[in-house]
Amino acid sequence: MILVLTGPVHSGKTTFLRRLLPELRGLGVCVCGYLSPAVGADWDVLGYDLFDIRAGGALPFLRTAGEAGWQRVGPYFLLPGGLKAAQASILSREPGELLIVDEVGPLELSGRGVWPALSRAIDRPSFAGLLVVRKPLLNDLRDCLPRQPLEVFSIETEGVRTALITSLLEKVKTE
Repeated sequence: MILVLTGPVHSGKTTFLRRLLPELRGLGVCVCGYLSPAVGADWDVLGYDLFDIRAGGALPFLRTAGEAGWQRVGPYFLLPGGLKAAQASILSREPGELLIVDEVGPLELSGRGVWPALSRAIDRPSFAGLLVVRKPLLNDLRDCLPRQPLEVFSIETEGVRTALITSLLEKVKTE
């Protein structure tokens, strides 16, 4: 099962998920993975942190400053420690847990970043995941996962919270 939350850049996808986590846990859904909250003020984004859902802690993930040899996407460098933590978060998913990956971006869709770990996790039996992808990259995600049915939810759609929870609960019960 792969659910996808999509929407434009800075449309509130991460905030939506952060607010959804307590509700999911209250409904008995075991959740793991990570969120990537922006670091900075308003539109002056200095980077993104990696918030580990299971552990509850955060560490630097993407920053505008980096070193030669680090993976880069747009103006950001992927910090090696953040990448390692993201990969570990993905690969530590236990059967019955919902893996949230915020977000699958251009780096992943080119086979880099967390993609090697994510593709391994997706290939495991009984995979249950919620992937965040920007709206313009949705078709690229479909191209990367041609054998996987995707159920897409737009942050811009009224009632997305209820629809996502309903679908998630139906799918979790069948796994």
